[in-house]
Formats: sequence, structure tokens, C-alpha cells
Amino acid sequence: MKPIFKILSLVFVLGICVSCDRDTGETDYLNNRTNTLFFAKTSGTILVEDGAENIYEIVVGATANTIENLPYTITVDDASTAVENVDFTILNSSTVVNKNNIVSTIRIQADFENASVDGKKLILNLTSTDANVSAKNSFSLELIKLCPIDAPFVGEYQLTTTVLGIFDTPTFTDGIVTIEVGDTPTDRVFNVTPYPAFGAFPEISFTFSLICNNVVVPGFQFTGVGCGSSTSLGPVVERGTYNPADDSQFNIKFADDEGGASCGEEVAAEILLTKL
Repeated sequence: MKPIFKILSLVFVLGICVSCDRDTGETDYLNNRTNTLFFAKTSGTILVEDGAENIYEIVVGATANTIENLPYTITVDDASTAVENVDFTILNSSTVVNKNNIVSTIRIQADFENASVDGKKLILNLTSTDANVSAKNSFSLELIKLCPIDAPFVGEYQLTTTVLGIFDTPTFTDGIVTIEVGDTPTDRVFNVTPYPAFGAFPEISFTFSLICNNVVVPGFQFTGVGCGSSTSLGPVVERGTYNPADDSQFNIKFADDEGGASCGEEVAAEILLTKL
């Protein structure tokens, strides 16, 4: 009987040890869990209208359902060109992901009077002082002034070069293009073949924006053609103009070989678009 008793005693002791080790492991895991907070998106755009509420909501998410409130801090990055309480206001009285939840919302209200047709950038950083919370990434919000556009500015247009681009040649092939609405209500886009004097090249997509009577051309629109590297098309100081109530004709002024990065010299080119 003694050997059997010893074996049973040993099994009982081992069972207790294994059980204790397992419980300790589970307790450590629960106590040391780290929840991560993050911006659901990394960028966005708000078109700031006269008389509108102009509120943009930014979602902060958590990687796990919270068992307690998770406070976090939003700070304005020094690289921002938008100024708090001038160009925008943060409406939240507190910033926290409430318990039993995985999302929280930051509400930004933009100011129309101080908005710019060129856009101003707000960069927010996300941090937390909670030892069990890891906060990461930044969010960039572009604030762009918006004025009503009464005419559609879409459909078929005759493109005519009025000011030549690099090497005294047309940047675009003159002819009929079809203008469509782009990513935002103010954006317009059309396809066109670049640099007809240099050869036959694939079409590119050219984008511009109609903002408060200014035809704004965003930068870094690459043509796929250049002097060892692709030229890009971008903005110039003196912009083209349009009549928001009449889309029959308007002009676009833009930089050909933006910054002279490919062929050595930036040239201010211009085209005229006439509706057919």
C-alpha cells in the first residue's frame, strides 16, 4: 500500500502545482494587457462653407473592448498651418473612450471667415498617459474654403493652349476633353495627352479645383514624360478664374515642370476651356 500511496500523493502535488501555474499565468495576462488607441483614418478634407455648421468628426478607435474609461490627449502638431481658435475649434469637452466601447469621436469646427482657398492643414497627434494604453499615429485634416458653384462645369470642352509650356511647346494636346467631377464637389478632372510635340504618349489625368472664383491646380501631377525624370504640373501664383454661374468658358493657369525638377526650368502655362 505504501508505494501506491506515495504515487497518489505525488500526482496530487503535481496537480496543485500545475493548477497554480495556470492561474498565475492567466492573471498576469489580464493585468498586463495593453490596449492601443489609433485614428481610424490618417487624413481628411473639410470644405468650409459660408453659413454652414462646418463640423468634421474624427474617429479614435481601440484595439479591444474597454473594461474601463480610457482617457487620451489630442495635441496640435507644430507643423499645422491651421491655428486653433482662429481657423478651427475642438468642440469636445473631454477625450475618452468610454468603457464597454471601442470608439470615440473628436469634433472639429472650422471657421469660414479665416478659411483659405489654398487650404490650411491641421495635424493632430494622439497620446495617452495611461500605463496600459498605447496611442499611436497622427491625423491630417485639410480645411478648404468653399463658395457655391451654380453651374455644373462638366461635359465636353474644347481645350486650347493660350500660353506654351516648356521648350515653347504645348503642355497638352489641343482638342476635345471631357470634364468630370473629382473626389470633392469642387474638384474637376479630365484626361489629356501631354507634350504632343515630343511624341505619342499615354493620356494623363489632370485635376483642378473651382474654389471661390479661383481655378486652383494641385501640385505633383506627374506627366510620365520629361528629361530623364517625369515633369510634374502644379500651381502658380496667378491663377485662372471662372464665373460660378457660367461654365461656358474659363481658363487654367499652371506650372509646367514644377520647380524645374526635370527639365531645369518651371514655366507658367495656360489653357482655355470652351464648352461645346
